[in-house]
Amino acid sequence: PLDLSLNESRRFALDLPPGMASVTDIRAFVGTPHGINRATTSGYHRHRHGRRVQFFLAGSRDEEQQAAIFSSDEYNSKQTWKEAEIVASCPACPSGKSTLVEVRVDRDTLQQYTTPGQFVQLRPDDATTAPIFLAISSAPTCGKTDAVTLQFLVKLSPRLPWLLDTLVTGNTVQISPVMGSGFSLSQLSSEADVEAEVFKVILAAAGSGIAPLKACIESGLLGQRQPSQLPIILYYGEWTEEDLCFTDLYTRWKDEYGVDVKRVLSRVPDTQGYVQKVLSKEGLVRNADDATSIWAILSGMDDMVDCCTQVLRDAGVDKDRILLNF
Repeated sequence: PLDLSLNESRRFALDLPPGMASVTDIRAFVGTPHGINRATTSGYHRHRHGRRVQFFLAGSRDEEQQAAIFSSDEYNSKQTWKEAEIVASCPACPSGKSTLVEVRVDRDTLQQYTTPGQFVQLRPDDATTAPIFLAISSAPTCGKTDAVTLQFLVKLSPRLPWLLDTLVTGNTVQISPVMGSGFSLSQLSSEADVEAEVFKVILAAAGSGIAPLKACIESGLLGQRQPSQLPIILYYGEWTEEDLCFTDLYTRWKDEYGVDVKRVLSRVPDTQGYVQKVLSKEGLVRNADDATSIWAILSGMDDMVDCCTQVLRDAGVDKDRILLNF
């Protein structure tokens, strides 16, 4: 999903039982006009294997980017859950719109997390509460460290009042196995091995869609960058400066991973617009050679992802070089 961190991380590739109704589309974060009740507005998104899954739209554009992803009772009854302890919880941005949580999990769950962009379902220690989908914001360890936790960026929402009481250090929550195939970053590694010229990487995130891209960056799988080479560019969209998450990491991302963060603020007096508009204005693709050397990784609401995809495709970037985590 959308981050689905409380996620805007886009659509998930779930192995859903036939007939199961679930919100698996980022449109849940885009929202509908004011005054329309979420429960009365629905639609369908076609799963990549051909099955249709139902999604429900949020009740207001002011609540876009929330990752209120609800599963059906039928699916919940078949899902497996494990208890996990919240070992750290703190505001992720000055506005308090998002929370960063660290959850201690068992070794099996850690081993299931192999690729940035994967996610889990999380709910309070209460089987009657519908879970949310959260993309993992920490990088996979693949057994290389003694880490026993996963990190999540959670966007708070009045539609999920249980979050405030649940996301507290020391509390126990329930999580599902790790889900999804994540971003296919192995393609970048393969290209780096066989091509002499450096390729360009464009990252684009909106809201809590930054979470799985954080995992991409810190995984080290985007290719090593020398100071003389083009940086990896991250276009990160939020409403205001106070809503930006992980700001304390931007310098390290630049120094260690060659990632240049471009802040795209949509609710400030001198706004440049949304991520897709800024990406279009940048003119990163100037000729056919540029287009063939670009990889893009997108994470956010459907509107943002679809528009960014169109900008890149219009510039000549092949669709197979635009990576999504579904």
